[in-house]
Amino acid sequence: MKVSQIMKKYVVTVEPELTMSDAAKIMSNNRIGSVIVMKGKKPVGIVTTEDITSLVAKSMDPQKVKIGDIKKKRFVTAAPDDDILEVSRLMVRSGVKRIPIIEKGKLVGIVSDKEILSTSPELIDVLSEKLKARIDRVARPDEMISGICEECGSYSDELENAGGRWVCEDCREGEDEE
Repeated sequence: MKVSQIMKKYVVTVEPELTMSDAAKIMSNNRIGSVIVMKGKKPVGIVTTEDITSLVAKSMDPQKVKIGDIKKKRFVTAAPDDDILEVSRLMVRSGVKRIPIIEKGKLVGIVSDKEILSTSPELIDVLSEKLKARIDRVARPDEMISGICEECGSYSDELENAGGRWVCEDCREGEDEE
């Protein structure tokens, strides 16, 4: 299956001169998790809710910081004819949830992990690898996190580290009973 078959064709864009606060308002009003940054007609970056959260966590004022002032990791894109499986692997390798779709230098759509999962449930394994890698980077062993249980494979908002593995409450109770 090709990306063009699942991509969202309506993409909300912003200019680099806007503030991060403006970007947050636009995302909130449109109920989306990202906006594509455009210089003229050329897509040059992406701002996500995670970028805004990170900015606030660093005690920076989103009303004063312009979108163009934010230093981003490389801008990951795909083409409409790319295979969904390859794009999902690119998302995992790059650590991104959304990929703008570019054709001949023009923005033609966007694909998120949600579109991939809704059309290709078999890709859940690929994206769960991404989630596990993300958990391993940020989670401390003494805290509870959300993610995929390494015992049963179910999603849980209450994973706990048990012997180096992130397990859900049901699997922890099963271990206690043994």
